[in-house]
Amino acid sequence: MLFRFLTGLWLMQKWKKSEALTQLSLHDHEDLRQTCIYRLSQSKGLEYFKNVLLVSSVQDHYVPYHSARIEMCKAASKDTSEYGTIYREMISNLLTPLKNKKNTNFIRYSCYHALSSSANSFIGRAAHIAMLDSELFIEKLLLVSAQDYFK
Repeated sequence: MLFRFLTGLWLMQKWKKSEALTQLSLHDHEDLRQTCIYRLSQSKGLEYFKNVLLVSSVQDHYVPYHSARIEMCKAASKDTSEYGTIYREMISNLLTPLKNKKNTNFIRYSCYHALSSSANSFIGRAAHIAMLDSELFIEKLLLVSAQDYFK
């Protein structure tokens, strides 16, 4: 699964020449602590919200499940390389301000979509956009699952 993701990311970077993909893969600076994504993790942001709802899907191969949930995965917890260290620091940078703030609701939702077999399903795109593209999903999420947080 990781190989397919990394291969796809490499192909997209070569094909699109996208600065955003370079930043997302932490290749925009030699010093990982100077990359755009690492510096963003140090910025204030989530602590300004009373309700933080993270929605993820194991079917999404564009954004890794644990990354969308801002949580540690087994591979990252065991990774002794610089990338493992940086990943753990970014999680801490993002979550520590939330843990230190009282009266904040921090919820992680996992969803599974009934997707038809297609190229988009194979590459993980279908699940990635299903949450954003489905008015029914957004309505159910907000009115059924998350309504208690928006009173």
